[in-house]
Amino acid sequence: MKIILCIAAVIAFGAATAGCATVALAPGAEQVRITNKVADVASCKAVGNVKARSSANSDETDATIRNQAVGLGANTIFFTGYVGSSEEGVGYKCP
Repeated sequence: MKIILCIAAVIAFGAATAGCATVALAPGAEQVRITNKVADVASCKAVGNVKARSSANSDETDATIRNQAVGLGANTIFFTGYVGSSEEGVGYKCP
């Protein structure tokens, strides 16, 4: 019975602290620019969509979307708006 209680305590602790996790920026992600101006991406090449679930921790949402952009080879995100509980945009490779 003590083993079951210990396992339950470990699971409960893990679940309680999971919400405290932060998203680390991938190398180069801090240099990804975010814009909502069409003119800023007019001479750029779209490389894919990015999407992050909106969070009470806006830094976590920002890191998630920037990391996705880096993964696509983008250096700029054109923010297209909110869809449901997500923030969405298009990743662009700009000169």
